Amino acid sequence: MKKLAYVCVVLLSVALFSCSNDDTPKTERVVSFEENLTQPETSFVPEGGEQDGWYTKTSFRDNSSLVEIPHWYSADKSFGGGFTYTNTTDITTPGYVNISAITGAGKFGKVYLTSSTNSYTPASISILNTDKYQFKGAWVTNTTYAYLAIKDGNDGGLNAVRQFADGDYFILTAVGRDAQGTEIGRVNFYLADYRNGQSKIVNTWEWFDWSALASAASISFELDSTDKGEYGMNTPAYFCLDGITLIEK
Repeated sequence: MKKLAYVCVVLLSVALFSCSNDDTPKTERVVSFEENLTQPETSFVPEGGEQDGWYTKTSFRDNSSLVEIPHWYSADKSFGGGFTYTNTTDITTPGYVNISAITGAGKFGKVYLTSSTNSYTPASISILNTDKYQFKGAWVTNTTYAYLAIKDGNDGGLNAVRQFADGDYFILTAVGRDAQGTEIGRVNFYLADYRNGQSKIVNTWEWFDWSALASAASISFELDSTDKGEYGMNTPAYFCLDGITLIEK
C-alpha cells in the first residue's frame, strides 16, 4: 500500500512539473532602433546596396539584430520605399517629404519606423533567428502625410487625393510568409474607417496583432484605399510602426 502511495505521489509530481513548464511565460523581445540615431530630426542614412530600377536597395537591422528590413533610396539618399527609421516630429506639414508619424514620436521612445510600400519597393520584416523567435505584433499609426490627405484632402499640393467621406477606408494588410516565401496568412488593420457611420482616422499608436502569423519567417505589407484613380490608389501609401514584438517559441 505504501509503495502504491509513493508511486502516486511521484506521478502527481511529474504531472505538476509538466503543467508548470507549460504555463511558464515565454520571453518577449521588443525591436528597437532607439540607439541608432543620435541627432534630432534625422533618419536612417543608407550606404551601399544594389541598383534596383530608379533606386538603390539596401537593408538595415535593429540594434539587437533580431530583424532585417529592406530600404530603397535615391541618388541624393532620399527615402524611396520599404522602411526607414526616423525621429522626426512634424505633425503639421502635408506632402511626401514629411515622413513623420502623426503622433510626433514613437510609442516607446523617439525613434520609430516609417514605410512607403508598393509592388516595386515592398515593405517587409524578416526574423533573423526563426528557430528561436516568432511574431507577436506591433504598434501602428498613420504618417502625417496620409493623415492630412485623408482628413483634409491635403497632399501637399499634388491635388491627387480627396477628403474621405462616408463609406471610405484605408486598410493595412500584414501578409505572413514562410522561409520559402509562400503565403501562410493575412491580417488587416484599418488606418482610417468611414464605414457604418464612423469617421475614424488613426492618430495614436494602436496595437496590430500578428499572432495569426506567428509561424511566419517574414511579414510583408500591403495598403488599399477607396480613394482610387486611373493609376491606382490615391491615398498616400505610407504608415508607421513601432515596438515590433517577437516571442520565444
